[in-house]
Amino acid sequence: MLRLTVIFSALFVLLVLSSCSGTQSPAIYVPLVFQNDTAHRNAHAQSNEATPLRLKIEIENHRLARHEPASGALLGVYVARDRTISGIREFEREVGVNHAIFAYTTTLGDDYPLLWVLEAIAAQKSPFITLLPPEDGYIYDLELLADFAASAGRFNVPVFVQLYPIAGNHGFSPAEYIPFFRAARDIFAQHAPNTALVWGFDAENMGASTRFYPGAEAVDWIKMTVYNNISTDGTFGDPFTYINFFHYAFQQEAPLMLGTAVSHHTTLSNTYFTRAAADKITDIYGQLTEYPRIKAVIYRNYSDPGGSGNKYGINSIEIIRTAYAAAVTNQHFIDFVSLHQGNRMAAKTIRSPFRAMIRGAYFYIPEKALIYDARFPYMDMLHGKEVSIDGDVFFSIADVNSVSGADFFVDLERGMLVLR
Repeated sequence: MLRLTVIFSALFVLLVLSSCSGTQSPAIYVPLVFQNDTAHRNAHAQSNEATPLRLKIEIENHRLARHEPASGALLGVYVARDRTISGIREFEREVGVNHAIFAYTTTLGDDYPLLWVLEAIAAQKSPFITLLPPEDGYIYDLELLADFAASAGRFNVPVFVQLYPIAGNHGFSPAEYIPFFRAARDIFAQHAPNTALVWGFDAENMGASTRFYPGAEAVDWIKMTVYNNISTDGTFGDPFTYINFFHYAFQQEAPLMLGTAVSHHTTLSNTYFTRAAADKITDIYGQLTEYPRIKAVIYRNYSDPGGSGNKYGINSIEIIRTAYAAAVTNQHFIDFVSLHQGNRMAAKTIRSPFRAMIRGAYFYIPEKALIYDARFPYMDMLHGKEVSIDGDVFFSIADVNSVSGADFFVDLERGMLVLR
């Protein structure tokens, strides 16, 4: 956990400095087709210009977590029941989207939400249950947790349980929280092996979250929730400020989940911004396809007039409903969770916060990637040629003439270097 905290802190500083310096930029499209255009390739090889490439690393023979898809992201939603929504199937008919996961929140010690779980199973949805501490009594009661786990294991279907997310003034202490979570892993393994255990936190608590991280052995998934609240002038902040930190800090620990919501109304000005909200939803889901370790996305469809004063629903306003439906039709998003038995292996792709480069006849990987991309497995690919580009140190990994080699490839359309 110390390693994770150090990496997280270092990435936080580096990314903040990058953001402040104005160097953050959208995906760069490389106008080169080396495999099919010898003249173009040779011309670039003679150039001293540096062309940036996004760096991704594929790690083979990765053991998939419980209910983790080999590729893509599971599509989920949390629907607060109110006068406009009476059930799972009605919500999906209204928005015209099939989801893999439906979410619910309950409290340890309360009755297990059996009827809701049966409704989700009947609709072929995987239940995602957020379990909060009891309001009274000892919050780390393992007997109550064992009773809950026994109920979760009654049906041989994929279930996700988010246990005690770090949110608001949670009042947890690491000395009690971490042993409790680790004991929970054993309890669910015994009583509900069909259940994936999720450790989660709100984006506002991300800085302190590593103090409560129970370790990769205790969690199946890691989840962050980021809300997109609209300002009185109809603008949003950038959720990817949080998402980048989340992805880079935890991508090697477990598959990641993102909970998100986009407000189209605020009581601060009592104004609706439906077009801005629709565009924001389109932008978020479009960008998430470039985050390979975010393997599930859960939209929080509800209104919070007594709390933040924002409305996050997607079902009641046509322009928002249409934008959401269009955004999630991308084949990257998966609408069904399979109950996999036994160990499953697949390649794992991580995304470096640092860019690779083409300059002259060589591809270069930044020294910072070797330091901060933990367990980097491709040191033997370095040719030893070291250069300085814009003040940063880079090492060459290959000649452009071997671009189609088995060890790495270039996605020219997206401007991406992928190492295998």
